[in-house]
Amino acid sequence: MYMSPEVIKGEKPDHFGAVDIWSLGCVILEMATGRRPWANLDNEWAIMYNIAQGNPPQLPSADQLSPQGVDFLNRCFDSDSKKRATAVELLQHEWIMTIRNRVVEPSVGTPGSDASSSAQNTPNPGSLSSRSSGFGGAGGGGGGGGSQWGLSQEGTY
Repeated sequence: MYMSPEVIKGEKPDHFGAVDIWSLGCVILEMATGRRPWANLDNEWAIMYNIAQGNPPQLPSADQLSPQGVDFLNRCFDSDSKKRATAVELLQHEWIMTIRNRVVEPSVGTPGSDASSSAQNTPNPGSLSSRSSGFGGAGGGGGGGGSQWGLSQEGTY
């Protein structure tokens, strides 16, 4: 259940993409923890009630996600869609920039890498409008490797 509070209540979001940002937070939460949001609730009605009341899901523990990652999720789960972060703001968030610097930037221009391909798939926050919900060209791809998606040697990003 990845619906935002305003969707459940039948309200119009305060900015374009706000409902998608809530859903993005749900996806990242599930990726970080291996459990669905509101996994402690046993039925969809209970989940919808909690969401409509503005109750965010239980956030990851410190061994699952760094404080910056938790802050990112908090920005996604603001129950007031007017205050919820935009895609552009999230692309510039410290947590995303740290991941980008560790994963995307080192591969650009290194021997054996296709620098032009990497540059095309690198998100450019400056090229998106301030109210865009798209993540145009974020590309990424791959899977599996923990260090690629947020686990440092200490265990979390």
